[in-house]
Amino acid sequence: MGSRLSVIDEMFLWTHRGLGLPIVMQGLWRTDGVVDAAALEQLCDRIASGPLGRRVRRPRLPGARPEFIVDTSRYPLSFRSEPVPVEQVIEWADAQALVTLDPERGPGWRVAATLDSDGGTVVSVTCSHVLADARGLINALHDAMNRTSSAPVDSAPVSDRADAVATTARVLRGLTRAVFGLIVSPARRAELRGLGASPAATRGPDRHRMSSAVVEIDAALWDEAASTAGGTPNSLLLACVGHLARRENETGTVTLSVPMNVRVVKDPDTTITSVDNAVAMVAVPLTPLTTLAEIRRLCREAFASPPMSSPAGFPAELLQVVPDRLAHRLADGPGQRDALCSNIGTVDISAFDGHPTIGLALRAVHPGATTSQLNSTSTRISGYLCRIGTTYTMSLVSFEVVDASALREQALLSLATFGITARVW
Repeated sequence: MGSRLSVIDEMFLWTHRGLGLPIVMQGLWRTDGVVDAAALEQLCDRIASGPLGRRVRRPRLPGARPEFIVDTSRYPLSFRSEPVPVEQVIEWADAQALVTLDPERGPGWRVAATLDSDGGTVVSVTCSHVLADARGLINALHDAMNRTSSAPVDSAPVSDRADAVATTARVLRGLTRAVFGLIVSPARRAELRGLGASPAATRGPDRHRMSSAVVEIDAALWDEAASTAGGTPNSLLLACVGHLARRENETGTVTLSVPMNVRVVKDPDTTITSVDNAVAMVAVPLTPLTTLAEIRRLCREAFASPPMSSPAGFPAELLQVVPDRLAHRLADGPGQRDALCSNIGTVDISAFDGHPTIGLALRAVHPGATTSQLNSTSTRISGYLCRIGTTYTMSLVSFEVVDASALREQALLSLATFGITARVW
C-alpha cells in the first residue's frame, strides 16, 4: 500500500485524463562540460528507486481515493551525442516534453540529455505533475544526484475499505456544514449559482500552439531592482509577468494565480524527500499603477487568507468522491487567472559528475495540448523563477504569443522597465 492522492494530486490527474490542459514539470540544467552517459544512466536508476518511482493505482471500492504505489520502471535514457546549437537549446527542450508520461501505468518521468555547441551538456528531466510539483521534482533530482534518496514507505497503510469509510464520513460532515452555510449566507448561494462559469470573456484569439522563453539575470541586479522599488524578488516576478500578461492598450486589472508552498517537513531527520503537490493557489490582482511595494502587501494579504479551493464552503474531499467530469466542473476556477507566477526558490544543484552547473531552469509545459485544451484556460502566460548561485532564471510559457523570438523580446523589454538586463538561453 502507498499514500493516498490529495485533492490537488487528483486535479492534475483529471488534466492528464484529458479534462483540461495537460501539465508536465520540466527541469533543465546545463553543465560546462560533457557529462558521461554512464553517469546519467546511474542517475536514472537512482531516480527510479527514489520518491518519483511510483504510479497511481485506482481504488477497488467507490469512495476510496486513488493511491500512489511503488513503480521502478523507467524510460531508457535519451542521449544525443550530436551537439545542438546553443541558440536551439529551448527548441530541443520543448521537444523533450512531447514524450508520453503516464502517472497511472508508468513511467511518469523521463531523462533526456544532449551536448551543445559550446561543449557543454543540457539535461532535461520531465515529470507528470501528478507525481510531483516543481519543488518536489527538484528535491528528488537533488537527492538522486547526491545519492541520498530513498523510496517512501507508508508506515500505516490503509485499505480501500477503510479509506472509503473515512473519506465518505469527512464529506458528509462537510456537506452538512456547507448546506447550513448556504441557508444563512447569500454570498455562498451566489457562488454556488456561478459554478462552472468560464472566464472565456478574457480570452484572446484561438491558441494553436504555445511559445516559451528562458532568460537569466544576475541575482544582485534583480534583488537591487526589487529593493529599490520597495518590493521583494517575488513581487518583482509578479510585476514582470503581470506586465507580459497585459494586452496592448489594456488598462484594467489582471489577476495572477500564485502557488503557495504548504510543504511541511514531518521529520527533519528522515532521508525521504517530499515530492507531493504541496501547493495551494491564491489570487493577486494588479493594475498598471500597482507598485512593487503594493504587490508585496497584496501577497502578504493573499497568503494570510484562505487559498482558492472547493466552492461555496463545500469540503474539498467532495471532489474525490464524485465522477471526474463533475469534479473538474466543480473545481473549474482555482488557478484559472490571467497569468500564473511561481517562485520556486533557491535550487541547490551546483555540480554533477564533476561538472559545475552553469544554468538551471524549471517550468511547467503542456505536451500535446490541443487547440480546444489551450482554449479551455484563461491563462495568457505562466512565469517561473528559480535561483542557483548568483543567477536567477525566469522561464516563460505563453499561450498567446506564438513566436518564441517575439516572447523573448517582450520579456527583455518588460525587464528593462525595471532597469534589468538579461541573457537569453
